[in-house]
Amino acid sequence: MEIKKLEIHSDKFNEIVEDIKQRNLSTNNMPKLILGTGLSMTYGVPGMTELAKHLEEKIDKSSNKQLKRIWKKRVNSIFTNGLEAGLANLAESESILVNKIKNYTAEFILDSEEKLHKEIYDKNTGFCKLLEYLKRTVSVNKGLIDIMTPNYDRIIEIVCDKLNIGVITGFKGNLFAKFDKNLLKQPKILYNCKNQLWIRLFKPHGSINWIHESGNEYLSNDYNLLRQRIDAIDIVAPGSFKYKEGLINNTFRCMREEFNEVLNSENNYSLFIYGYGFNDDHFDTALFDSFQKNVLILSKCVKPEIIDKAFERKNITIFYQENQTEYMIYKSQKFEIGLSGWDIDQFADLFFC
Repeated sequence: MEIKKLEIHSDKFNEIVEDIKQRNLSTNNMPKLILGTGLSMTYGVPGMTELAKHLEEKIDKSSNKQLKRIWKKRVNSIFTNGLEAGLANLAESESILVNKIKNYTAEFILDSEEKLHKEIYDKNTGFCKLLEYLKRTVSVNKGLIDIMTPNYDRIIEIVCDKLNIGVITGFKGNLFAKFDKNLLKQPKILYNCKNQLWIRLFKPHGSINWIHESGNEYLSNDYNLLRQRIDAIDIVAPGSFKYKEGLINNTFRCMREEFNEVLNSENNYSLFIYGYGFNDDHFDTALFDSFQKNVLILSKCVKPEIIDKAFERKNITIFYQENQTEYMIYKSQKFEIGLSGWDIDQFADLFFC
């Protein structure tokens, strides 16, 4: 396949930028955002690699021999293929590992994120510039931007506070907010989406500020309370068990089903996918069905099957890195570019200046 070199300040590239903005980031093609661990890493919240190292340290200090034995069987695959792949196909007899990973993960992400709150709030990142751009672009009659994230952290919520953008989480209340799926399904009943922009946020893998205990689910942003209830924080642990939990946990299931519903083929939208690894079958099936729309993907590493889709379909644009070289696939043509377009900060400087 021919790979063309393209200067990022050339007339040709400027034309491509304007076309991408029109097809993927305009009032007529308001994007649905899918934000993966790439966003967390932008703000310094640890990703899967750091989490795997933390889990190894915690399990190594454990006195539970069964836990250590199960981890030892998996550890080589985890550090070779990644945490998700390494924890695939777990047996029911290995559920003790899943439960411990869930608790250790909640503790690790909560403490890591808590230390970064002021920095996250103050930092003017490409993600901030993206939301500010969409805030100016969104139709006044459709003041709603949909975001789905498998991330557990609260980066999106903090950035929206910074930008004075309301967030619809599906929870209603103050100190102990209760989940109501109708807030996600029909937000305009409660929220003024005509005169104010809102983010409708779907977190189908849970969040470090959700607590599930005694059959009840509630949201709290009290750090001390969350720390005290660390074993009850409601997130899905990485690995194969998350699919089962995503089906039986009512809140997770509602988040997934309602987001899939907004990806209705009859609706007019584009997809903006940043830092997402395409490792979740529950979501990927619905996303791939939506690939008939205009799709923009920013990710340092992209799976070969996603690259193949971009070569097959001219509506898919990808910025990524391969063998230390920066590339863009645009209208099924591969270009070498002198810019890390997958880095949302560099992307924003180019597209939103």
